[in-house]
Amino acid sequence: MTDTFSRAQSETIGFVLIFALVIAGAGLTVAIGGSGILDTQSSIEYQRAENSMTLFDSRAAMVALGDSGGQTVSLGQGGGAVSVHEGDGWLRVTHHNYTAENPPHSEVIFNESLGKVVYESDSGIIAYQGGGVWQVEGNGDARMVSPPEFHYRGATLTLPAIRVNGEGSASGSVDMNVRPLQQARLVYPNRTTDEDDGVGAPYDETASTDYRNYTNPIRTGTVNVTVKSEYADGWESYFRQRTTGEVTRDGEKVTLTLSTISGPPGEFELPTFGTEDYVEASGIGEDHPLDQFDTSLVYGNGGGTNEFSYWHENESGAQWELHISPDISGNFDCGDTTDVYVAQYYYNGSSHEEYELWETTIPASSSAVTWGCNDGEPQLTLDLTSTDSATEMAYSDSGVSTGGGSGGSVCDGNQWCFGSNINDWSMKNEVTLDGHGSISSCEPGTYTQGDTSTGCMLGDIVDHYLSEAGPNIRLHAKTGPGGSTPIQQDPSQGTLLYQESTAGRFVTFLHITKNEIEVSLDA
Repeated sequence: MTDTFSRAQSETIGFVLIFALVIAGAGLTVAIGGSGILDTQSSIEYQRAENSMTLFDSRAAMVALGDSGGQTVSLGQGGGAVSVHEGDGWLRVTHHNYTAENPPHSEVIFNESLGKVVYESDSGIIAYQGGGVWQVEGNGDARMVSPPEFHYRGATLTLPAIRVNGEGSASGSVDMNVRPLQQARLVYPNRTTDEDDGVGAPYDETASTDYRNYTNPIRTGTVNVTVKSEYADGWESYFRQRTTGEVTRDGEKVTLTLSTISGPPGEFELPTFGTEDYVEASGIGEDHPLDQFDTSLVYGNGGGTNEFSYWHENESGAQWELHISPDISGNFDCGDTTDVYVAQYYYNGSSHEEYELWETTIPASSSAVTWGCNDGEPQLTLDLTSTDSATEMAYSDSGVSTGGGSGGSVCDGNQWCFGSNINDWSMKNEVTLDGHGSISSCEPGTYTQGDTSTGCMLGDIVDHYLSEAGPNIRLHAKTGPGGSTPIQQDPSQGTLLYQESTAGRFVTFLHITKNEIEVSLDA
């Protein structure tokens, strides 16, 4: 009897336990399943919101740029909230150093807030700003979903700046309404005759009426586009991926800097000897860009100082120097002629401290050399693009006879701007000219120190190294130690013409418009 009762009791308890486990499992399954369903639903809603914001971007551009009088985009059913903020973030366009005056001037062309439209849910944040859509990821970084209204192609910057106006928020099923406030108001170019200073045309501080209006092409300084935004990560990535300008970051501010091309200086006065004065030559072409490069030097009657060089050093430490020294000795009068020593020095700024140096002595009979008179003083005109066979260059630092003023050595630190480096560093034993396409029989080619039969003429070498030193150089001028009759500054001059670069770090044309939209929300 007892055994029977015990078995019955055990069966009942077992049944209850199994039933409890089934109920608990079912509840857990429902809970897990419900959570999974909610997560899936949230993910779907977030994806739908992203698609809707991308559509909103497209429709807003139509309204802002004048292709539509109004648009509405629905977010549909959703668990997130939408808000409009008209003062958040800003865009500034500045033309730095737009004059060659000292100090140079800068102009703020455009400086306006951007505003934004934001969708926010437990899954994340999606925002419309500046004509682009940005997503904030779980770690707080922003990435681009669709690009902003910013187009940079072929040295042309097209920037339809879109400003969002309006305030408010809504959740659930929301309609986002867009209407135009201002469509494509021209900011640059702009030929206004307004005399007031401030943001926008005309240029403020100028000494020349050439700069009063906002006109293309722009030829001096740099153009900076700065965006301040919570989504600076996305803007920075966009600038780095879609342009080749210089990109810098300071917290929520991202700046893209594009250089202008001042272009060839043409005929110019020599920079003042012994000062930081220079002639700017920017946008030098990538291959063999030289069209014309010559210089005329007027010497004091009777000999004396004959050393002259153009030189340039960039921020990376690269050095370029073109050295000219006629063989003037004793009394050298107007009407006399003599040979001219020319050398091209280049150092690429690497840590190896190995330079390249080419030299030649050009006979007075060469077509590259012209001796004449200027107000009774001897004048040398040297064609630095000459390919006369008499101008063949040697890859050497002592392989040819030097001019009398150089004392028989091209490595005299008193004569060269970078002479101490030539003394202390090593010349490359072998150099290969390449990277600029074919030029006569000289490039491409490999040459060993001491080669005197290279087939490289003066114009070939100067063309190659000017491109190496480019695209932007500042031509400084130097003379040797003072003598009784130094080179005359005022009547001496030069001419430099070349093909301009088409590289993507330059900007030549600006097209900027101001576009305003108003966004309202209906739930």
